[in-house]
Amino acid sequence: MANRQWRPSPLRRISPPAIVALFLVVILWLGVSNDYPMGGLSASSFLGQPMSLEEELRVEASRKKLDFSQYVGLWTISGDEIAIDDPERRLIIVGDVHGMDNELGDLLKKVGYSSEHDRLVHLGDVTIKGPHSRRVLSRLASQNVTGVRGNHDQKVIEWRGFIDYVKSQKGGREWFEELEAMDLTPKQFDKLSKKKKKYKIPDGWEWGSEHWNLARKLSESEYNYLRSLPLAIHLPSLHTFVVHAGMLPYDPTHSMRNKKQPLSHLPTVSHASSQDVETVRAAQELTILNEVPQNRKPFTLLNLRDVTPKGKVSRKPGNGQPWADMWNEVQHLCKGFSSELVDDNEPDELKRKKYLPCYPTNVIYGHAAKRGLDLKRWTKGIDTGCVYGRRLTALVFGDTKHKGLDDSGDEEELEEVRFGDSSKARVVSVKCRAP
Repeated sequence: MANRQWRPSPLRRISPPAIVALFLVVILWLGVSNDYPMGGLSASSFLGQPMSLEEELRVEASRKKLDFSQYVGLWTISGDEIAIDDPERRLIIVGDVHGMDNELGDLLKKVGYSSEHDRLVHLGDVTIKGPHSRRVLSRLASQNVTGVRGNHDQKVIEWRGFIDYVKSQKGGREWFEELEAMDLTPKQFDKLSKKKKKYKIPDGWEWGSEHWNLARKLSESEYNYLRSLPLAIHLPSLHTFVVHAGMLPYDPTHSMRNKKQPLSHLPTVSHASSQDVETVRAAQELTILNEVPQNRKPFTLLNLRDVTPKGKVSRKPGNGQPWADMWNEVQHLCKGFSSELVDDNEPDELKRKKYLPCYPTNVIYGHAAKRGLDLKRWTKGIDTGCVYGRRLTALVFGDTKHKGLDDSGDEEELEEVRFGDSSKARVVSVKCRAP
């Protein structure tokens, strides 16, 4: 039989430079890393892994020509930073202030707040509706107070971003100042803008609104403080999230026990202390934020009130089940990990269990003034409608001996509530004067 000449396969005939080029194309298509997804597609999303809140925000910003939202995702405050076991230090979390600076001062006096020893955290919506938004911002910024941004704060941030952009363009400052001098109503501006508007204002924004008016008056330091605020804060030592409006414990468009739900299984923890319950627990808490798709949307964290029967997030009260009710129902099913801390992904096994392999997580929130003080087992809502002439409320942690509280003669009793696994917090409030 004649010897046949050996020929390389079609794949082998590809030159090494071509192989390198093909490899680079694939890398660019997937994205260089999960942290910097290209073209709205990250390697994690391509491989079927959920993006984190931070990744989702980066992708969303990359889709916009101009990003006025300027979202900051998550801050983590460690146990060492709050140290509520130290008798000289406390954590104080304050509900929606809404520009009520006098009442904020009254509340801080009543709890005996010390910027040197106490950690003060606010729940957002520190601005708008009340008379002294700038005074509140100045107070918080000067004392380096931590907090989250609220839906009204967000509108102010966006307006200021737009105003600064317009003024940075050639002729923009003159255009903006000319419109300001006209003192237009929103309807007059809409009519005029159809003929003369040089810079398009995003749909749904209202020229001359309270948000617009505050945004254009903010000092640079006040604006920088406001836009530095994150959407959520994680307190792992208290197993707690701090958010303005709320968050979901699972994706309600799927079964609660679906293996993709973050509380249906243990998270993957790769570092050396992965067998430590506290480490795994903190990691699982973060999966609630990062793996529930609704929680990766700023709209949810800033506006959530109810969940509709179809599992949609709603900002309207009475449009479905209050999210806090859903949260508490799920947390009551969290009965801890197995002794081996093994991730059991067997669907049939999970269906037979009446509990979930998780520990409960707390959420402290504001936003829901109509509900008032809403103290449930695993959620604490403390927007008590100060700007409507009701009360401004704080949760005080580490105040086991009524330390520092001022006896102001207020008829409201100082209520102590159970918090988390075995902690307690004191509820302190002051009367508010209607603006």
